[in-house]
Amino acid sequence: MSDASRRVEEKAYAYVTRAGGTELLVFDPPTGEGPQVPKGGVEPGEDPADAVLRELREETGLADATLRRRVATDEWPHPTKPKAYRRYFYHVRADSAPDRWTHEVTGGGEDDGLVYECRWVDAETAAARLVRDQGAHLDGVVETAADRVQNADRTSSS
Repeated sequence: MSDASRRVEEKAYAYVTRAGGTELLVFDPPTGEGPQVPKGGVEPGEDPADAVLRELREETGLADATLRRRVATDEWPHPTKPKAYRRYFYHVRADSAPDRWTHEVTGGGEDDGLVYECRWVDAETAAARLVRDQGAHLDGVVETAADRVQNADRTSSS
């Protein structure tokens, strides 16, 4: 299929971290598809930054998260449908969230009423576990163990 005939939908993705950037928020949908980050469609006329915070509230119930910055934008072709997603990835902080919780999805979309199991995972290894290449830009957010050691060395030698 040619790129010209492919429909492009916009989606906003939240890389939500806590604990000094070492933990990433994921959820397990009841479909058993595997861990994923909060994300969803950008409404017509909606800024992707507003969409990511709205989707975070709808999918996880977190309302007090702080938007840090846009990490990346890419285009991901759907493997079986004639469409692609323009994906906006944002770094969001949520330091006061519990360790684990369930949330019934709101917002009226296709996931409305589903219950998601939300939890924190090691951010450094999360990219390989996330479905549909959702971890493609985590390296722009996660401070690795090597980075922490290097930063500590710089601080102690100053």
